Amino acid sequence: MGTGPPDTLRVQTADNVSLGYSTAGVGSRMAAQLIDSTVALALVFVALVAAGGLVSRASTAQGLAWGAGAAAAFAGFVYFGYFLVYEAVTGGRTLGKRALGLRVVRIDGSAPDVTAILVRDVVRVIDLGLFGVGIVVMFFHPLSRRLGDLAAGTVVVRERSTLSLAAATAPPPVILRTPDAGPPIEGIERLGTSEQNALRVFLSRPGLTPQLRAKLAGDLATRLYERLQLPPQAPERMWPPELLIERLYLQLDMRSR
Repeated sequence: MGTGPPDTLRVQTADNVSLGYSTAGVGSRMAAQLIDSTVALALVFVALVAAGGLVSRASTAQGLAWGAGAAAAFAGFVYFGYFLVYEAVTGGRTLGKRALGLRVVRIDGSAPDVTAILVRDVVRVIDLGLFGVGIVVMFFHPLSRRLGDLAAGTVVVRERSTLSLAAATAPPPVILRTPDAGPPIEGIERLGTSEQNALRVFLSRPGLTPQLRAKLAGDLATRLYERLQLPPQAPERMWPPELLIERLYLQLDMRSR
């Protein structure tokens, strides 16, 4: 495991595969903290309203004092319990982190266990309480880790974006110079899926050099003349090879719909 470039966590897996994680900066972490604190304080407010109803029933001053102390302790438990429970259940994510695309991982890239989450949330009191010492530590640490992360062996990273199966297996786009399919090409019914695939492969390779593209287009057009059984005087033989390829692709595409 290493840090790699600044703001990047480099992890070596058991299969000797190197993975890179982009670590969350101070700004995104504070934005996530603001969202989470708002949610947690809303829960605290609800808890205090419920506890206040019970405290108001106390008949003595001592009972009121004990009740107020218990309510304050309960409010603190609710506030910090929000982070602990949510991160433990969701594998290092809170509502704020989800909104910002962040999550907590161990320094080796694995998901944090309950102990690690508990440690970082206990130290949260110091990070947020002592004049924002956690923000200062994050600002100077190369991976933006606060004291809780250092104590728990964790780091906050940006979620990896995932592709759907359809997006991952989608063929490259076909690049056409013109959408004009031209006049019907004689013998096109003799072409099948293999020819259509060959046309698609050629048209989805815009990065070919002009010389290589011209050669491949000429070779492909020669084979297509034979498959189409075009007579020597057929007007299609007079077209530039790339124009023939594009028009054949468009016409085959329309026939397959």
